[in-house]
Amino acid sequence: MSSSFSRPTASWPVARTIRRGLGRAARRLSPPGGGRVGRRTAALAAVVALLAVAGCQSNAGSSASQGKGTHLPGTKEFGLTEVQYVQHIEKTQALISKCMADAGFEYVPVDVKTVEAAQARVRTEPGYTRRTYKEKWGLAVTTRFDNPVRDTGLGPNLKIWKSLPKPDQDAYSHALWGDDPNADFVWTFDEEDFSPTQGCTRKAVAQVFTPAQLKGTYVNPKDVLVDSDPRIVEALHNWSKCMHARGYDYKKDQDEIIDEYGERLDKLVGDSDPTKLTGARAAALHQLQQQEITVSLADMECEIKYTDDVFHEVEIEIFGQPLETQP
Repeated sequence: MSSSFSRPTASWPVARTIRRGLGRAARRLSPPGGGRVGRRTAALAAVVALLAVAGCQSNAGSSASQGKGTHLPGTKEFGLTEVQYVQHIEKTQALISKCMADAGFEYVPVDVKTVEAAQARVRTEPGYTRRTYKEKWGLAVTTRFDNPVRDTGLGPNLKIWKSLPKPDQDAYSHALWGDDPNADFVWTFDEEDFSPTQGCTRKAVAQVFTPAQLKGTYVNPKDVLVDSDPRIVEALHNWSKCMHARGYDYKKDQDEIIDEYGERLDKLVGDSDPTKLTGARAAALHQLQQQEITVSLADMECEIKYTDDVFHEVEIEIFGQPLETQP
């Protein structure tokens, strides 16, 4: 477990979920026990709407799973195209810089390559494979308390921030992220959930992204197209049966695992620094971490056996390429 720790001012929220809201639908920052039903309801409504559009646009038997007769969304976050992806990042970074300057702080707009490098750190680590990462950190819910995505995504601003005296570091953090320094731009952008953003980050994204994209219930239309395919529905059902055979009662997807361990960690840690627990609480945290690692390896094996290839197959049919690798 890393000894580096960055704790939000107001509380210690740790239930960060991964891109599997409906299959691989949406990585989320979600509070313990909250938000899942609303997002699933919105996603199902979007599925119905998109399939209705597909049916209206073609009388020749085209389907959403084939991407025929429909206007395909972009394959980047929030359904953006490659060009829009660059434009949205550059506009947001420029607005964050201006807001921070107005607050009396230096902030250098982060370039697209740095944002991409930070996104590449979501539950991955240089030098680790999918398996070796899980063997060490599981799903990184109870096992890691550093913030490689945020720190990488700050680019040159990490040095600017860390070079300040401690009171000024706190003021810089509050100006940039409000009360939650874990709700940084890159993480929330990658999660497709800007709802927890505050400070200059919130002010910037609110000027660049649509009101719908700012809500925690947002579901990427590209994920809806993939997840509405009957093969995906069957694959996730098979994943659930596979997990059950290994002793786990998860019905839908990987989100359930992350939600569960986030809630258990919140209950154990509360507002304490998890890297400084002692005695029985430290032992309980260690046990929880080992359980997370074990279930993450079971999850990986079931994904490899039942879902990975199906997602790739469906994504290639719709978009001409697989969209992402599975953490």
